[in-house]
Amino acid sequence: MRRLLPPVVVAALLVVTGCGPAEDAPKTPLQSPLSTHTSELPSTTTQTTTQTTTDTTRPPQPEKQRVRQRGIDASHHQGAIDWQAVAGDGVSFAYLKASEGTSYTDPTFAGHRAAAQDHGIQVGGYHYFQLCSPGVEQAAHFASVLGPISAGSHLPPAVDLELAGSCTTPPPRAVLLAEVRAFLEQVEAATEREPVVYLYPEFEAEYGFAAELGDYRQWVRSLGQRPDRPWWIWQQTDAGSVDGISGPVDVNVRWR
Repeated sequence: MRRLLPPVVVAALLVVTGCGPAEDAPKTPLQSPLSTHTSELPSTTTQTTTQTTTDTTRPPQPEKQRVRQRGIDASHHQGAIDWQAVAGDGVSFAYLKASEGTSYTDPTFAGHRAAAQDHGIQVGGYHYFQLCSPGVEQAAHFASVLGPISAGSHLPPAVDLELAGSCTTPPPRAVLLAEVRAFLEQVEAATEREPVVYLYPEFEAEYGFAAELGDYRQWVRSLGQRPDRPWWIWQQTDAGSVDGISGPVDVNVRWR
C-alpha cells in the first residue's frame, strides 16, 4: 500500500501520504485462521491377538468448512484496471483506497468500486491515516467518501497506519493511540460496520499497536511467510501479478 501523493497534492493538503466476511464479527481478538483450523480427529485402535477395539473416549470433531479467497488492494497508482480480467484471474475481493487525511479522496475509488462490483468482486474501502490530523475529522471524511456500505455488498471499512510521509514530527504513542481509537469509533458509528486495522510493519515496530487494537480484526502484512500474530486478511506480497492490472499489485488472502 505504501504510496506517496504527487508533490502538488501534498502542498495543497499540507500533508504527505503513503498507502470479510459479509457480516461483521464481534469485537473479540481473532485467531489466525490457519492456527485455529480444527480437523477431524481419527479414532485410535488397539491391536490384540484376537480383536481390534476402537477408543471412543475422543469423539470425532467435524472439520470447519472454509474457503480460501484471493484478493488485491489498489489505488490510483494502479491506473486503469480491467476488472473483468481481474475477476477472471480468481480475485474475489478488493480493498481500494478511498481517502486520506481530512480532505483527500482517491479519484479512482468510485469508478473502480462500481466496476469491480459489476464483475462480482466484493469491495471495501480503506483510509490512509495521517498521523498529525485529528482522528474524528479523518473519520468523517472517510465515511462521507464511502457512503452507505451494507454488509451484503461491501467489506468492512479499513484504516491503513503507516509512518511514511505522514508528518514531520509524529505524535507520542499515547496521543496517537487515542486519535486512532477515536477514528475507529467514529467510523463504526457512521457506517455501522466494525473497521479493520492494517499496521505497516515499520509502524508496528515503532508504536506497537497490535495488542492494544486486538479487539479489531487485523489485516497483516507478512511478505512470503505466515504472519506471527492473528490475522483476518494476510497481505502476502506487494509484487503480485494479476490479469487486468499493469505492473505489480498487493495480493492478499482470507478465509471464509
